[in-house]
Amino acid sequence: MADNKITRREFVERTAALGAGLIGAGLLGTSCETVAQQVAPPTPTMSRVALIRSETVMATESQPRLEKVLEMLDTAVCHVFATENVQQAWEKVAAADDVVAIKVNCICSHLSSSVPVVLAVATRLMDLGIPGENIIVFDRSTGELRKAGYEVRTEGEGVRVYGTDGDYDQPINHRSFHHSLSNIITQRASALINVPVVKNHGGAQVTLALKNHYGTIDKPGPYHGNNCDPHIADINDIPTIRNKTRLIVCDATRGCWDGGPGPGAGTIWTYKGIIVGKDPVACDAIGTGIIDAKRAQQGKGPLGGGPGKLPKHINTAAQYGLGTNDRSRIELLERTLP
Repeated sequence: MADNKITRREFVERTAALGAGLIGAGLLGTSCETVAQQVAPPTPTMSRVALIRSETVMATESQPRLEKVLEMLDTAVCHVFATENVQQAWEKVAAADDVVAIKVNCICSHLSSSVPVVLAVATRLMDLGIPGENIIVFDRSTGELRKAGYEVRTEGEGVRVYGTDGDYDQPINHRSFHHSLSNIITQRASALINVPVVKNHGGAQVTLALKNHYGTIDKPGPYHGNNCDPHIADINDIPTIRNKTRLIVCDATRGCWDGGPGPGAGTIWTYKGIIVGKDPVACDAIGTGIIDAKRAQQGKGPLGGGPGKLPKHINTAAQYGLGTNDRSRIELLERTLP
């Protein structure tokens, strides 16, 4: 395996440590005062989103440092849940008796949800007392997870890592959606954490938190017409997805500003950040702005049909009440850590 990827052996060792509760153990008792500013009480009707960056987060060209991601993640989650205490923040994400599915994005092996970002999320879940065996890192196929650098695990101690691999529930009818969801989220998980990547998309214009669930359904092909609208919103409005989603952690350590979702090296850039929130619409609005800013630097036009405009599916999701696309209603914490 290339030097710029975490090796499979390293992943086994780290997930085994997670299973034993060793990585990050005891850190939840610390206060966010060391990593975040004073947190104001939440404003009614506002969505709290954190955009946290660090100039020292990258260990290699393509992989961030786990320890720095943990610090960034704690800062973000404290803001999202309006508390200064890390443990209290994470207790609002999941409970010790939850089975948590972490939906990653591995369709592009060279620009996937990075292993350290996912390990950071799993670490904090383990610190809540959730056994590693009750944390499932998944995408549509086991093969894609392997290609992205994940060590597959279906048994033994530690975090589970595997794909749906055709194991879908019975078909459902919800708005324009008439297919099936992965049994991982319908039958096994009680909570869902969405870990997408900051990428543009030739059809939907962006693929962030909302579109990440095209890897949760059995047949995404029929849902790409009209820039994936209203299909992306319809899928996210399915009660199983809508009600189980506890957190979005968008991996913005690297992203692509053009040519997505499988970009060439020339359109991938290192942004060194994460976007965290409970509101997938607000997170996607912030992510779109980041991509648009990079596109402007590269002399490319904005996504969504014009400056400040959002892709259609994000606006439709807002109309469904899945979150807010109104920037004035997004209480954004932007912070750069050392």
